[in-house]
Amino acid sequence: MFITKKHLPRRTFLKGVGATMALPLLDAMIPAHTALAQTAAAPTLRAGFIYMPHGAVMNQWTPEKTGTDFEFTPILKALEPFRKQVTIVSGL
Repeated sequence: MFITKKHLPRRTFLKGVGATMALPLLDAMIPAHTALAQTAAAPTLRAGFIYMPHGAVMNQWTPEKTGTDFEFTPILKALEPFRKQVTIVSGL
């Protein structure tokens, strides 16, 4: 990689392509010697974990009602204080 003081703006690249498309962040679009955390492309730290070694009783893990005002099942009762941060995804 050559380190120069030049960078390729995303808009310039898109104009050159001549088509509307989704473009990922390329290394050439970040100015040289600039930390990624100082740019608009700074990654957000997120984590999600699922571990079910012997399966699960799905009717105990999924609430009967959809939406935000569902009632927690006995297994999910411990997550009730974190209702605003919890997203239950089912049917995958």
